[in-house]
Amino acid sequence: MARGERQKLKLLYLKQFFEEKTDEDHPATMADIIAYLKSYGVEAERKSIYSDLDALAEFGMDVHNEEFHKTYQLSDRYFDLPEIKLIVDSVASSKFLSEKKSMMLIKKLGSLCSEHQRQQVSRDIHVMNRARTMNNSALNALDHIQSAMRNNCTITFKYYHYNVEKERQAAHNGKVYEVSPWALFYDNENYYLRAFMDGDFKTFRIDRMGSVASGTKEREGREEFSKMDIASYTKATFSMFDGEQERVDMVFHNRMIDAVIDKFGKDVWLVKEDEWHFKVTATVSVSPQFFAWVFGLGDYATITAPESVVKQMKDMLEKVGKRYE
Repeated sequence: MARGERQKLKLLYLKQFFEEKTDEDHPATMADIIAYLKSYGVEAERKSIYSDLDALAEFGMDVHNEEFHKTYQLSDRYFDLPEIKLIVDSVASSKFLSEKKSMMLIKKLGSLCSEHQRQQVSRDIHVMNRARTMNNSALNALDHIQSAMRNNCTITFKYYHYNVEKERQAAHNGKVYEVSPWALFYDNENYYLRAFMDGDFKTFRIDRMGSVASGTKEREGREEFSKMDIASYTKATFSMFDGEQERVDMVFHNRMIDAVIDKFGKDVWLVKEDEWHFKVTATVSVSPQFFAWVFGLGDYATITAPESVVKQMKDMLEKVGKRYE
């Protein structure tokens, strides 16, 4: 590009300079600005830059001028540093994302702050050695599902599990599922799809889905979905495992009130049982995961009714106990 042509880019380079090189802790002098522009082949005088700064201010950029020190810096961004750190921490700790995808997103988030802040964010991140999805296409699957829901059509996919060799293996000999997607849930750091198939609703974990594509049929199950109370469903399920939904009575030690509200919400029905305990009645999907949740609370939780659910809990405990005899 000819030298004169580059002058047309001066405002863009100035915008880039303030976003990349300055922040509240790192102001720049007029000499820094001129040198930066010159590195891109743009000649500039102080007077013209003052005019450009006015234009950037009118555009909406908060370029602060410290008159005493004669320095300039970008003082306000769409995301401030603590907000970027919060988002980066969430990305870094998400087991839904592969490590490669996580680091790629963190790098993109770093472009929202100055180069000095970017170094600080990078130093603060410690990606734990935790279980992560090995399916790099999970985000694309999520996008396909949302698109199908907007277009009111089915989706097709294969469903995978890991074998003992830690290899992904397609379920049911590579069967291609075709379902009507209706709702997405995020639970225990995993995304789940609630879909209508073969006359009933089923739940699928997104990162276990492969070859996701839009189907050619219109979604089914609209009437059934309209009757579903999504908020109640998510409270009733444990790790998104389905089971027969029943009204269950449970008694908890007062110390467990936080755990109960975290799971069932502040509108859960509860009454005082005695000085140290309270009783809860809630609709739950009775499944091994529900029993495991109760068991995990130890002596602080007891299922008291109905008797059929109490018996299931006893039977499961007996079966597990026999393994350790």
